[in-house]
Amino acid sequence: MLMRELDFEREESVFRWIEHSSPRLQLIYTARTCIGSQHQPELIELPNPKSQCRNSKPVIAFVLLALCACTAASAPLLIKINKGAASTALYTAPLSAGRSLVLDLSAPAITTPCSSGTTTTVTLSANTTNGANPLSPVSFAATATCAAAPSGAAGVAGLGRSSASFPAQVASTQKVANSFALCLPSDGRTGFSGNGVGAAIFGGGPFYLAPPADREAITTILSDLVPLRQPFAGIPGYFVTATGGIAIDGSVAAAGPLVVGLSTTVTYTQLRADVYSRVIAAFDRALGKTAKVAAVAPFELCYNSSKLGSSLLGYSVPQVDVLLEGGTNFTVVGGNSMAQVNTNTACFAFLKAASSTRPPVLIGGFQMENRLVVLDNAKQQLSFTGYLPARGFSCSNFNFTKAG
Repeated sequence: MLMRELDFEREESVFRWIEHSSPRLQLIYTARTCIGSQHQPELIELPNPKSQCRNSKPVIAFVLLALCACTAASAPLLIKINKGAASTALYTAPLSAGRSLVLDLSAPAITTPCSSGTTTTVTLSANTTNGANPLSPVSFAATATCAAAPSGAAGVAGLGRSSASFPAQVASTQKVANSFALCLPSDGRTGFSGNGVGAAIFGGGPFYLAPPADREAITTILSDLVPLRQPFAGIPGYFVTATGGIAIDGSVAAAGPLVVGLSTTVTYTQLRADVYSRVIAAFDRALGKTAKVAAVAPFELCYNSSKLGSSLLGYSVPQVDVLLEGGTNFTVVGGNSMAQVNTNTACFAFLKAASSTRPPVLIGGFQMENRLVVLDNAKQQLSFTGYLPARGFSCSNFNFTKAG
């Protein structure tokens, strides 16, 4: 192994710098070589550590491999998201030796079945990324809580606001930001665009969807930042405030302020009974009776989809706006407000919450599909894009081909 000796005029200052450097660099610095006393830079061979040298002096060696390893360890991690994989209808990621873990925004920890005890260590796998492609595989040890696994999955990747959550453990082990971006896919059956495969990036950085190759990162079209608020009823999930309530076609239907939660395990947005009745009535009035057909459980408002008309936004129906703190709107258009329940019928995909312990508004996975949702735990902020198919692409457009 060849290295170049670096000649420093003030060796004492170099020693002080090394003392405050990483242990890896300190180790390299303490290597000694059998060379003459001249200070001219020269190529030298790293000696056998068992050899004895009378004339030896410290050499600072900057090893490219070591530097590359440090860079790789600080790269964000990419995971593939599947909707409806195996026998579960939930969003999963193949994190545990190729086995799927359910992604749960409200769960505070990684969980897996155990034969005994309350916690265990699991090995999880992902890929580093530049935001556009996978770069290299990474495996790391994580602490998991022992619990039964959801049907069709090997466990749960808890994404909640907790030091034991998957994002927090990625941030700790990989030395990246405690922030993550979810791009939940549509399965192409209940929604307009997608093939059931999406992506998530943990650790910050840009997020690209392809093609085309020259498209700007979709992180450049994120909304203004919305502050995350305290957990609701002790649930370690993500909550914001709809200070302006909920509007249908520009008119407020349910006044704020309302606590709004995000969920990847609730399929369709759930509304507290009083909020639900106002929103349903306003949507019914705005759309009219022309295309209305009999209800299909669990939905109350259903329509003949051939009479609705469509565009890149999905079906041409009244827009739903959740009017958030700071003036940012979480806008739901036809592409993820209407669920296709059969060939000719689409239904307004908002449900009445069955439990009073839930927040007044709980945005379900269906309403978050095909938009990038970024949750920054370090800064306690939420941001998101609009409905991506309106721009001609979807969450299924991430390029999982490994970068060359």
